[in-house]
Amino acid sequence: MLFFFLGLAFAISLVGFACVWAIPAAKSPETAIGLPFWLLMVWGPSLAALIVSSSNGSLADLLTRAVRLSTVPPEVWLLVIAPILMLILMRPFAPEAATPLNVGLLFAMIGFNLVLGPLGEELGWRGILQDRLSQQIGWLEAAVIVGVIWLVWHLPLWFIDSPHAQIALPLFAVHVMLYSIIIGAAYTISGGSILPAILLHLTFNVASNMAVFAGFKDPNAWFSSSIGPYIFLALAACVMVFLRTGQTGLRWLSF
Repeated sequence: MLFFFLGLAFAISLVGFACVWAIPAAKSPETAIGLPFWLLMVWGPSLAALIVSSSNGSLADLLTRAVRLSTVPPEVWLLVIAPILMLILMRPFAPEAATPLNVGLLFAMIGFNLVLGPLGEELGWRGILQDRLSQQIGWLEAAVIVGVIWLVWHLPLWFIDSPHAQIALPLFAVHVMLYSIIIGAAYTISGGSILPAILLHLTFNVASNMAVFAGFKDPNAWFSSSIGPYIFLALAACVMVFLRTGQTGLRWLSF
């Protein structure tokens, strides 16, 4: 089932990517022509998850887990807001002067990132992939595998004029792996709720967008400066899982 999900997710996304790459008018998601193709490209994982869960009768469970609040403990909400708090703390050390960010633009940024990001991905990456892998191996091992797949899925964005292409690939790779560990930890602590994964993915993206206004105008400045704090956050997330569940996330270290 996992191979079918992955094949379907990549196939859907690659069809969208091929259209964006081949159709000049579709180069930007901010145009009426480009937006549907960008949505198809980004929504491959979640569309695949919806198709797979519909075929095996688990669609209701998947959608319920996407909005489940009851199993999310307080410390997970600290993880969710941590990227924004991190940006606030790092703002005085930005290499350039900050520029104003008005409320309207902020809300547009949040909405844009939500639709062209976590909503299109997390039903698949965490709701299907992390969930199934964690049943077979440790949650941390599963998160690393998801991170590698997530990174590979992003690679076509470096072949088109996308915001990702402005980021050095090694820096982005490190961030994706750290994000995957943090989200995987939040998913595990939350008893399979996908909602924290969606919101964490959103705050990762929004923080990197807001960093431009905070004085990190070169995306690489933010992605390099925030590696240390994100490593700390990933380690803290692993500790949270152990304290909450007793799981190390590693089969060979289980006790």
